[in-house]
Amino acid sequence: MVMTNQWLQKSVQEITRHPAPTAVAMAPPAPVTAKEAPQPNALYRKHGQKVLRKDRLSPGRDYMESVFYLDGEEIARQKIVNGTVLDSDGQIAQGKVDFIDESKATRGVEYYKDGQKNGPSLTYFSSGQLNVDAYYQNGALLRKKEYYNNGALRIEINYEGARTNMAGKEAGDGKVYYRDGVVKYEWHFTQSDKVGYQRSYNPDGTLRAAFYFDENGQLTP
Repeated sequence: MVMTNQWLQKSVQEITRHPAPTAVAMAPPAPVTAKEAPQPNALYRKHGQKVLRKDRLSPGRDYMESVFYLDGEEIARQKIVNGTVLDSDGQIAQGKVDFIDESKATRGVEYYKDGQKNGPSLTYFSSGQLNVDAYYQNGALLRKKEYYNNGALRIEINYEGARTNMAGKEAGDGKVYYRDGVVKYEWHFTQSDKVGYQRSYNPDGTLRAAFYFDENGQLTP
């Protein structure tokens, strides 16, 4: 009995001097900060990488499909109807984008910011002659000029200050020209003027017809 008590006391002393290790709670991993998070390659291309957009009509010819490539690898795709993007998938690279319109046999260059057209956009005929000179801001077309294949001005439009209630009618200021430079048709619907108009002209420049509208877009007597 005495020996047993001595052994127990000795064991307690050993445990007191050298306690058994306890489990240590593992700290959760530190969150990845925005600076450390991987960025999409499509938005932050490396120096020297080129982006090409190819436009083609759908098999049913009811919409335009735009496919974007970064050094030959597809990065984005858009469905466009009457100049409006209805569906977009992927990420478009920032900055300069070369493009080819396979249905019109035209090519050009434009610029993108945050997935939208932003800045100048130049389109050329296959001959190299300028076809369209346009300017976009955050995806919205502000102004453009279109040319005949002989270099003569065909259309010029300015949407800055355009009325927003002109559904089904032209907006802003615009003119359409005959090939010889005579005005064929023009319109004026801006927020600064209460009266808007549409005018058409004969090839000799004489007035063919004129219509005037109030600030609500209603035809006036």
